[in-house]
Amino acid sequence: MSGVSVSPPGLISVVIPAYNAQQSLPATLDSLFSQTWPNIEIIVVDDGSTDNTAAVLASYGDRIRTVRQPNGGLPSARSTGVAAARGQLIALMDADDLCLPERLAVQARVLQQWTDVVLCCSDFNAFNEQGVVGLAYASHYYASIGRASKGVQSLLERVERMDLTGCLPASPVVAESDRQTTVYRGNAYRAIAHGNFVHPPTIMFRRELLDTVGTFDADAGSMCDWDWIARVAAVGQVAFVERPLLEYRLSATQMSSPRHRIKASTDTLRVAERICRRDEALYLAELPRFRADLGFFCADAADAEVDNDKWKAAQLLSRSVVRFGCVDALTLRVLLKILTPAWALAAKRHRRALHTA
Repeated sequence: MSGVSVSPPGLISVVIPAYNAQQSLPATLDSLFSQTWPNIEIIVVDDGSTDNTAAVLASYGDRIRTVRQPNGGLPSARSTGVAAARGQLIALMDADDLCLPERLAVQARVLQQWTDVVLCCSDFNAFNEQGVVGLAYASHYYASIGRASKGVQSLLERVERMDLTGCLPASPVVAESDRQTTVYRGNAYRAIAHGNFVHPPTIMFRRELLDTVGTFDADAGSMCDWDWIARVAAVGQVAFVERPLLEYRLSATQMSSPRHRIKASTDTLRVAERICRRDEALYLAELPRFRADLGFFCADAADAEVDNDKWKAAQLLSRSVVRFGCVDALTLRVLLKILTPAWALAAKRHRRALHTA
């Protein structure tokens, strides 16, 4: 990462990729201006927006740094942003989410307190246009947390208590329960290799980590975050702050929404295969579990593809069954969709839409 002028310790760079984000960006930026950490640079990468995103960014003047580039997708925008960062600490964020006021201060303290932690993330709340969808939403959003007997504690072996004095917003009355939070930390590599549970918009890390693991790989597509997080977890500990530090917006346009499911499921399968190829020793040591993972990802990609391309869906489903030995309820459901005429599937979707309208 040579060639970038690094600011003195204490500066946190917040990197935000933005594509056609004119509606959500003002609230996102306002949440950063309200942080209790005093020394922040905000870098917004305008990834070829075609709406009024550029005008919105220009209205903030020198309160933010804007980098404009032709549309290159999430990996390119994240990589551009972190390359421009001058802070010793870098936080990731998306252009439609909101930071709670103490987010940056809490995560900076975690990285200061435990030097063997290379990446800090946190729990988060979820909301949509109608209001709050869920509090402490990570266990709902990430199956690996939800399935674990003790949640994140089952994935990260060490449990710490951290004093938040100095991190919280000024208030005449702060409950004692708010002054403390639980931090789970440990080696997360094996767990993350089977499926990510680190929410990308909650990530903070030291700038020098980029010299060790590099940035975000365009070949990983929309799952570039999981690919990068797996590489990070292979070189050091991950810390998870149990306290929600982000308000995560759920919308029909985000990459995790149903309208992007074909790309997301295809990219998930691609990254899962990349992780297995990168660490053949781990793959062979946990072969039955990785076969189950890959079988599911193939079947899920087939399910996403079946309405668009039945031949491709059939190939994916065949791979799930023949190569990875995966036969379950999802397999049968996708097979039924493949064998059902397209007009019958369309009629079924129409009836469902009428019923839910």
